[in-house]
Amino acid sequence: MADFFPSLPLNGKYFHTPFNHYNTMTEPVKLDLSKLSIAFTDRSLCARSGTCVGLCPTGAIELDDELYPVIPDPSKCTECGMCARACPGGEVDYEDLTEKTFGHRNDLDNFDGHIQETYVAHSTDEQLRLSGAGGGVITALLWDLLKHGEVDGCIVTRMNPEKPWMGEPFIARTYEELLTSQGSKYSTIPLNAVWQEVREKGGKYAYAALPCQAHGFRKAVAEDPELGKQIHSIVGLFCGGALEPYLVPELLKTKGLHTDDIKDFQFRGGEWPGQIRAILKDGTPRPLHYSNYKDGGYNYFIGLYMPKRCTTCLDGSCEFSDLSVSDAWTRDTQGKYIFKNRSRVIARTDLGVSMLHRAIERGTLVGEDVTKDPNYRTQKMQTQRKGLNAPLRVARWKEKGIAVPIYDRPTPQASAKEKRTERMVSACLAMGQTKWLRYRIIKFLTGRGAIPLIWLRQGLKKRKYAKRAKAAARAKAATKTS
Repeated sequence: MADFFPSLPLNGKYFHTPFNHYNTMTEPVKLDLSKLSIAFTDRSLCARSGTCVGLCPTGAIELDDELYPVIPDPSKCTECGMCARACPGGEVDYEDLTEKTFGHRNDLDNFDGHIQETYVAHSTDEQLRLSGAGGGVITALLWDLLKHGEVDGCIVTRMNPEKPWMGEPFIARTYEELLTSQGSKYSTIPLNAVWQEVREKGGKYAYAALPCQAHGFRKAVAEDPELGKQIHSIVGLFCGGALEPYLVPELLKTKGLHTDDIKDFQFRGGEWPGQIRAILKDGTPRPLHYSNYKDGGYNYFIGLYMPKRCTTCLDGSCEFSDLSVSDAWTRDTQGKYIFKNRSRVIARTDLGVSMLHRAIERGTLVGEDVTKDPNYRTQKMQTQRKGLNAPLRVARWKEKGIAVPIYDRPTPQASAKEKRTERMVSACLAMGQTKWLRYRIIKFLTGRGAIPLIWLRQGLKKRKYAKRAKAAARAKAATKTS
């Protein structure tokens, strides 16, 4: 069950081309594949961050329809090795990235990483707040830099206006353009490919990045210091795993829709926390599942549509950004969200701290300092997924001879129950590799038949918080008695 992602290594005769990943060419490609990014030897390890595309000094590397790198004209490749050294897919050296980001090699092997300050915040701009995934904090931070002239543009993502079922990277240079980037996009998007435009046009840019994309940037700066000078800051996004680009077309199909029927797609549309929905050509929103994205959407999809490389990623909090942002999911003892439609902001570097403070002082954000509150140090589900399951999976696959990334972090200690949990999760991921099977599963999970499962999930949550509330009440009563 574990070896469910086929790994087809390339040799000198084969090249990854659209629609035929291993097309035999009339003339052998005489490139030293060890000097290219990992996708050219094992695409199962490719993070599809776009790092190699954005960094290539000759523009030899492009992307195919599945967002993997290709070299249509091998004569343009100089075998400089830059893309191989900067590739975040095959190897992640946490000590090295720590030194590049924080100036020392003291890697903190925990989920949240280095923290100077933690805030819960939301945008003061109602349009940004209501349109954003968690109070519009990321867009507000970027807009604060842009409107005060600290950057010339912001590297962000949006759903492609021509192909709204696919995400794409772009540079936002105005408030209106930033608005189009709002909302979570859980699809695989090669953000770093936009560095080509950055290098051509010059200027300074803020950069909203996922963990793998931030890894690629930190490594790329060693190859191209000028690029480092152009990136003003990294606003990191927490990540539980991206989703394959074919998710949306398959999800639309379960509802009798085609990609031609929609003009937009929203992973978290409507009232917070949002719902996965399509916007039809006439502007009508069409929900694609029951309940909200958290209780009946994303948590299903990551079990069936997560790429292999995401299942082996250990960084869920974008540890090497200047500051990281996630929804503030913390609940009270009754199970109600304490900070509805707000985000938790972790400031990591001196620059991140100053960006956060300036945005609050300028009135762009409203923020509350929760640095000393332990409830804001971790997210249980994320920690389980990235901090335990992923490293256990990496270690197990490595023992079986399955290709995995190289990490300099030790495998955490785990109980027999935790190891069984990882295997069960991997079994679900395995089912997602068979198209007919995942389609039938996702059609059921997003249909009326799954409504009882949603009720069960919500009921179990209420029961859990009710137990916690009783335990807290008993502890409080015991304290008063003593």
